[in-house]
Amino acid sequence: MIYAHLFASIEAMEASGFSGGILHYALIIAIVGSAFLLFLNFWMRGRLDMDEEPKFQMMQTEENQ
Repeated sequence: MIYAHLFASIEAMEASGFSGGILHYALIIAIVGSAFLLFLNFWMRGRLDMDEEPKFQMMQTEENQ
C-alpha cells in the first residue's frame, strides 16, 4: 500500500515535464527489467512449471484412477 502512495505522489509532482518523463521511463524499464530477470532465473532453474501433467491429472475422472 505504501508503494501505491509513493508512486502516486511521484507522478503528481511533475507528470508532463522532462524529469517526469525520465522518471516514467525509468520506472517502466525497472519493472519490465525485473520481470525479465525473474523469467530468466526461473527458466534457467527449470521452475517455469509449464508441464501438462497436472492438467491431465485433474481431468481424469474418479473411475479412471
